[in-house]
Amino acid sequence: MEGSNYQVIRKYELDTWTRCSSSYNETWATLTNETLPLLISKTNIGGNVTVLDIGCGAGNSTSKISETGAKVIGIDFSQKMIDEANSAYQSIVFKPSDAENIPLEDNSIDVVIANFVVHHFAEPNKVFKEIYRVLKPNGKFAFAVWGANEEQSSLGSFFQAFANHHEMSELPHGPLFGITAFETYNKLITDANLKNFKLEKLETNWNMDSLNPLINGCWDWGNLHLFPEDKQKDIKDDLIKNCESFKKGKSYSFPHSAMIGYAEK
Repeated sequence: MEGSNYQVIRKYELDTWTRCSSSYNETWATLTNETLPLLISKTNIGGNVTVLDIGCGAGNSTSKISETGAKVIGIDFSQKMIDEANSAYQSIVFKPSDAENIPLEDNSIDVVIANFVVHHFAEPNKVFKEIYRVLKPNGKFAFAVWGANEEQSSLGSFFQAFANHHEMSELPHGPLFGITAFETYNKLITDANLKNFKLEKLETNWNMDSLNPLINGCWDWGNLHLFPEDKQKDIKDDLIKNCESFKKGKSYSFPHSAMIGYAEK
């Protein structure tokens, strides 16, 4: 990837997730947390285990990992995300850092977790090589990315509503967003000298008592606050209609899928 493309993607991602920092733990984190128990169990995270949480966001995932008794460090390239994490979880270490240049020594970490962040990396090859560098021999790496786009029902409801009123190209999208092919991730793993790669699909649900996590998350992520108020209202009205089929009593349950990858040093 050319440096200029890398810089464009990086700025794009940084602007997007910095914008989402204040609402993240109440919006997207309530979905991405669904994969954490599996990542934790598959990598045997527990007491006396050192863990690096890459793309920790506002710290919710790092806190969940810390509850196992592990010693965990969270890093994120957005200073505002780190500020939110430090404010919410003061007993955990968080560092502002690019994943391409992890501020840790060689062979210093037992487990690296990257929960719904791999598809946002501008240079994933560099990140996977950094993960290899900081892992101890036989250390474990686990990540989660979105499954196929058509299997993300909450986002699908939003995309349909948005497309009724605006060009889809206006929305953020990571370089590997929606990529589910084993070969794509296996090459990243192999090029980084990691081994024993496995990729599996996880079916999950995003459950919410109201549509606020979805609406607020999409508005921050897509920067819809900048749209004219009448267009925002039209998109929101269509989104609410699209969500009716996922209503369970007074709550909502949206089926989702994720791809879960595992490897070792």
